[in-house]
Amino acid sequence: MFDDKSLTTLEYPKILEMLAGFAQAEGGKELARGLRPFENIEDARHALAETEEADRILFEYSLSPSFAVDEISKTLVKAEKGSVLAIPDIMKVGRALRVSRRLKVTLQKAKECPIITEMAENLYENEPLEKYIYESFLSETEVADGATPELRAIRVRIRKINDNVRTKLQSFISSPQYSKVLQDSVVTMRGDRYVIPVKSSFKGSIAGLVHDQSASGSTLFVEPMAIVEMNNELRIELANEQAEIEKILRKFSASIRVCAEEIKASYQTTTALDLIFAKAQLAREYRSVMPELNDKGAIQLRAARHPLIDKNKVVPVTLELKKNEQMLLITGPNTGGKTVTLKLVGLFTIMAMSGMFVPAKYANLSVFDGVYSDIGDEQSIEQSLSTFSAHIKNTIGILNIITDKSLVLFDELGAGTDPGEGAALAVAIAEHLLSVGCKAFITSHFNDLKEFALVTPNVVAASMEFNSETFSPTFKLVMGAIGSSNALAIAKKLGLSEKIIDNAKSKISAEKRQFDNVLSAAEETRMKAAELVNEASKDREKAAKELQNAENERKLVEQKREKLDESIRKETKHLIQDSVDEATDLIEEIKEILNKPVIEEKDLFEARKIKKKLENMSAEYDKEAVVEDTPDDTPLNIGDNVWVKSLAKKGKLVSMNGRGEAQVAFGKLSVKVKKDDYYKVK
Repeated sequence: MFDDKSLTTLEYPKILEMLAGFAQAEGGKELARGLRPFENIEDARHALAETEEADRILFEYSLSPSFAVDEISKTLVKAEKGSVLAIPDIMKVGRALRVSRRLKVTLQKAKECPIITEMAENLYENEPLEKYIYESFLSETEVADGATPELRAIRVRIRKINDNVRTKLQSFISSPQYSKVLQDSVVTMRGDRYVIPVKSSFKGSIAGLVHDQSASGSTLFVEPMAIVEMNNELRIELANEQAEIEKILRKFSASIRVCAEEIKASYQTTTALDLIFAKAQLAREYRSVMPELNDKGAIQLRAARHPLIDKNKVVPVTLELKKNEQMLLITGPNTGGKTVTLKLVGLFTIMAMSGMFVPAKYANLSVFDGVYSDIGDEQSIEQSLSTFSAHIKNTIGILNIITDKSLVLFDELGAGTDPGEGAALAVAIAEHLLSVGCKAFITSHFNDLKEFALVTPNVVAASMEFNSETFSPTFKLVMGAIGSSNALAIAKKLGLSEKIIDNAKSKISAEKRQFDNVLSAAEETRMKAAELVNEASKDREKAAKELQNAENERKLVEQKREKLDESIRKETKHLIQDSVDEATDLIEEIKEILNKPVIEEKDLFEARKIKKKLENMSAEYDKEAVVEDTPDDTPLNIGDNVWVKSLAKKGKLVSMNGRGEAQVAFGKLSVKVKKDDYYKVK
């Protein structure tokens, strides 16, 4: 159960208002403001998957779907009842059909987003009706001439009559005969009839009907008898125009009534999609992640940021309550962030169950049958209740309805009354929560609760960090720590006199001083350990970086070697091909000599020369192919044969520097080799 009071306490309505700001249509904004958590884990997971797909469509597919649709629910109800829709209502339907059609085309491009594309598939299209609406209405008050052939014909006649009337009246205005009679040389209208202004002193000078007079009585507005009939015709045509427009509106209303159910379903899908994409936009705005969901009560947040705190000032919170742990007690100084952390846990749970991402680096949240909170000042003047009484009344209401599937958030449990009784009451309530089996997050300053957290199974302690050097809270949550309230240190920093501080210290019991000293010593030890861990972490990161650099260097060397081997292979292949080509040419020369009809002495001499060349080429090739890996211990000189171990090839030493690095030639190719990578061969 998610009662409005707890949702308001956790500031969920503010999140919904932020969400509504990203919706495009009023219908989507209303859905956002009315969003409530899903109580079924599968429904919540489905909603999160919708948001994840919307995020992909916006930022991977780079699509910009439009959901700017008018609210048409009431319009469709009127259509279904048989009412004649007004032009604005019909145009709203036309815009809804256009949005639906274009949205369907856009979203179907996201082939790998099955939830969204399936929703888009159900969007209703009626392009003929949509097109007819846009062609028939110029604005929310004007019907286009081409709406029907009859309307076009009527308006042609109206324009013709208007022109005739104006022409006739212009003859009165421009005639010298009536220049003294007329008050102004203008044509005006009174009651949909054309008239001219005549001086009242010349009444009767122009035969016609008087329709009005000026406020001073000096001007009469006269319809000359010569145009009375034309004005009558004009009024008849204007009536015909209205009748035709009424007929057009009835026709459109009937067309909309036939498909009202489909349009309504499509409108609902459009606004639902508007909400889903608003969730994706909100997630991007606050650098949120998709939370994992479980139904075991496990809660894990890493670098979580409250979305209602300035992102430049918020201190991220990391906490964990495992599935076999029931309660987390948060201690620490006032204004240290305990209440914010409490609200963050409840708010993130509700957001995740509503299909919203949460601002964190990682989040694993549980679904609950209800989130119940008692946070803040509950003083009620109307009911004459003190703060303590209001808290207890709220606590009683919570304890009466919670189950082992509930999440309970208590801020300063038992505060507001005698400290001894309040502490005892707080421990008793905590024990009751454990017996029920619900998950609970509690903040407190009571030492009794701190001791309870230390000795009770399934209860985890955490503390808001306090800097003992600056006497200021750091707003960081430290899991496994028990914190002191540090009230005297904070009061001293705020300016309370040393004398009062010392007097207060003398009144603290020895047991409490000893307990606080133990907590302070433990906190100092923890902070030193945290520093050591941080330094070790930096060293580990540095070592990992060096290792990565070495690995990158090794890969680079391997890549260079592979390129060198490939280059040698290409060069060798090229040299062999040259030798083959040369041998082929020599053989062809011998064939030409042998094919001569008469072989002379000089031909035999030339053939012997060619044969010798071939024998020399074969000998050189065989010599090059022999692997002589037996080292020669004699001094190494330029031009000696050397064996390069990394390349498993014999080459000729070209040069050598003082570091022992050598330049070795393999035929026409020369490479640089390291000192220990070559040796002289016999």
